Amino acid sequence: MEPTAYFPHVSIPVDFALGILLERTPGPERTIDLPLLEALHRIAGEDLAACMDLPPFDNSPLDGFALSHTDSTGASRDKPVFLQVVETIYAGEVPRKTLGPGECARVMTGAALPKGATCVIPWEHTDNQSPRVGIFHTLKAHQNYRFHGEELRQGQPLLTKGQGITVPHLGLLAAQGFTRIPVFPRPQVGILSTGSELMSGPEPLIPGKIYDSNRYFLAARVSALGAEPVLTSPIADAPAFIAQTIEGLLQTCDCIISTGGVSVGDRDYMPQAGAYIGAEPLFRRVQMKPGGWVTALFKDSKIILCLSGTPLAAAMSFDLLAGPVIRRLAGAVPVLPRKIPGVLQDPFPKASPQPRFLYARREGKEVFLPPAVSRSLASLIGCNCILQIPAGRGALEPGDRLDLIPLPDAPVSPQFHLL
Repeated sequence: MEPTAYFPHVSIPVDFALGILLERTPGPERTIDLPLLEALHRIAGEDLAACMDLPPFDNSPLDGFALSHTDSTGASRDKPVFLQVVETIYAGEVPRKTLGPGECARVMTGAALPKGATCVIPWEHTDNQSPRVGIFHTLKAHQNYRFHGEELRQGQPLLTKGQGITVPHLGLLAAQGFTRIPVFPRPQVGILSTGSELMSGPEPLIPGKIYDSNRYFLAARVSALGAEPVLTSPIADAPAFIAQTIEGLLQTCDCIISTGGVSVGDRDYMPQAGAYIGAEPLFRRVQMKPGGWVTALFKDSKIILCLSGTPLAAAMSFDLLAGPVIRRLAGAVPVLPRKIPGVLQDPFPKASPQPRFLYARREGKEVFLPPAVSRSLASLIGCNCILQIPAGRGALEPGDRLDLIPLPDAPVSPQFHLL
């Protein structure tokens, strides 16, 4: 006799559903040390601070002559002030002399400044001669002067635990002498598409079948969130086989995302597959459109989130529910995206008796809807945020103000693991 699963058919709010998922989702327990370049776009596993001042000494920001600003008083092109050049200092060298009255030093960009120097004049504002150079301008104290520690002070934070590591971070860390840094391991996220109608390319399409797009779309989203997608081939509508596949993924994956089989059709088998493996049911419906049919299971301390097979619905429920789960698994902080205000520029004629979410494009504070809001993935092209419409809201007009949820960028190409 086949097992059955009980789910209360009540539809729960998005925030409540997300709270249930995050309560069951642990953060990473360990870190790994990676070379700087390999750490790009990873999540910092520890707080890192500057171990020295930067720059470590007063230096010149340009090629020119270091001098005391008092020696340039009254200088002009018609009446230059002449100074004695006592040494030339290149980047990486230590000054040998202290400047006295009427003396200067020729310096290159980044070179340490000698004692007695309070400014630097560019060579093009001089006659560029030696051993006596003519100064054509009057300078102020510390003009063209880079102070020791003006960029960073020892102990100043460079990275915060849970922060994404960007290219500027790598530059700062390298300038501090770091060659390896601690990061969180990328969680592995199993992705499977269910449905006997699904095929994989490049096989010729059979009548009545469709190519599977969900697993590739979701794999790219998973990768953008700092995790590693683990893909299976499409799974036919057979609850025992679906259950077997899920159990296999649970051996190595930190969570599982599936699409298809979550509604109340004759072959919507995900709740039944969850019962086969003894998974704890968490919820089955969420108050959102699109993507309200979501089966959430819990097995072996891992979330199994089963989304609609409709591409746009799967995308929306992934972004709102699975995204924060994966960010927590990855160690990212904050887990929830920061909502930002936006001003709608296009009308939306439909009322929203329940919470509705629309993909949109944000430019500054202005928000634009796709040309045709449909159930197609094509409507997502160019979108960088989700427009949140509260329940009970009527038709929308240009100028209406609503909250936006930014979508994650994709800093690296997805690296797929195929099973």
